[in-house]
Amino acid sequence: MTHSGIQLGVPEDLSRLAVVENAGRGTDVDLVVQLLRQDLVVLARNVSAEQVDSVMHGITDRLSLSDALELQAGFAGFLGLRHNIGKYFMSVSERGDYQFIAPHCEGTTFIGIQLASFFCYENSTDGGATILMNVDDSSKVWPSLRERVRRGKLAGRPLARHEILRARALYQLNLPADGLRDDDRILQESPSEIPGLTVVDVLAKPEKAYSRILERKLNAYWFSIESIDLDSVREYASMLRQCGLLKEPHGGLQVHEMDPAAQGRIWHSGVDYAQLFKCKITLRLVPGDLVIQNNLTWTHAASNWSPGSGTRNIAAAFA
Repeated sequence: MTHSGIQLGVPEDLSRLAVVENAGRGTDVDLVVQLLRQDLVVLARNVSAEQVDSVMHGITDRLSLSDALELQAGFAGFLGLRHNIGKYFMSVSERGDYQFIAPHCEGTTFIGIQLASFFCYENSTDGGATILMNVDDSSKVWPSLRERVRRGKLAGRPLARHEILRARALYQLNLPADGLRDDDRILQESPSEIPGLTVVDVLAKPEKAYSRILERKLNAYWFSIESIDLDSVREYASMLRQCGLLKEPHGGLQVHEMDPAAQGRIWHSGVDYAQLFKCKITLRLVPGDLVIQNNLTWTHAASNWSPGSGTRNIAAAFA
């Protein structure tokens, strides 16, 4: 079921949503893959909790992403922020009262997650809409954006092969490609366990990533771009309010009080959602709904809800 809110800024475009009915016969994974290659969002309906893992495995197998699906599921509880639900799915990010999740592509340039999916167990709140936004890869705003990334600063010598492998494992650095650049804005520096290597967190110009689904390079609005930007969350709160989706207590709240990522936002990009995104799809998921999308071309987000109005139980899988 979709929300027919006010169309302002980023237009609603349900022609970009492909609905696939399960109807007890199982989900046609070949059809899902075909639709994903057209850069459509796929909504598979009436999928059971017992079926959803096999559906995801079938889709990722045809896209040669099944190893990535298992890898991401294995990382679900690694940092203690999520927990596994079934074989491949995991809990979504925790949030406090009236908090929402702003639109982002899951992960970072380094991780390069290709596919995102969301399965609804329950959604009985007075909000909790799922909002998917199609990234405009050719937008003129990309040069003004920055991504928080990790760089390596070398002092006087190249690293040996075993040191390069160790830097990748310990610090998620692909050296020498991830060496410090002249136009990086340094945020902080830390010594490493590798002699001559300093680990540096910087604001860097975003780089295009290769989409294995569409077989081309494009700009992705990674979490590591969105979550540092004060203007992005303000744009999102404004959009929710205009569409009648923002829930607030009597007297209202400041935007930062509704934002779980508030502490990490450190700069102003001046981003305009109307320039960054081509369109959006707003869904109120019901039990048995499975959403599948290209993680590089579509961001995902969620509106907030009034405390005590119900339960929202959505699980996510990434590959």
